[in-house]
Amino acid sequence: MLKKIGILIRAKRKLLNMTIEQLAEKSKSSVSLISLIERGRLDNIKMKKLSDIAEALNMTLADFFTNQNLKGVATLDLINYLASLPEDKREATAELLLKVIRL
Repeated sequence: MLKKIGILIRAKRKLLNMTIEQLAEKSKSSVSLISLIERGRLDNIKMKKLSDIAEALNMTLADFFTNQNLKGVATLDLINYLASLPEDKREATAELLLKVIRL
């Protein structure tokens, strides 16, 4: 599980054009910890620390534990964007996106 979390952290960090050093500073973590997580070399991590890293990446802790098929960075960003909309706009936006996808 931590290996997949590390892959997601690295992908999101790179999408944000963030260095490991910047992520470490923003999440109040060490560079070595971020590096270990991203390389899948960590056996355990405190939930608070994982939450700090998620927050630094504009993610939520729940993003690390969603359905395995929904773990791509862009997929998570889209889900979180849709979730942030008011319900009526969320449905209208989802319908429009589906129409575009099905063209």
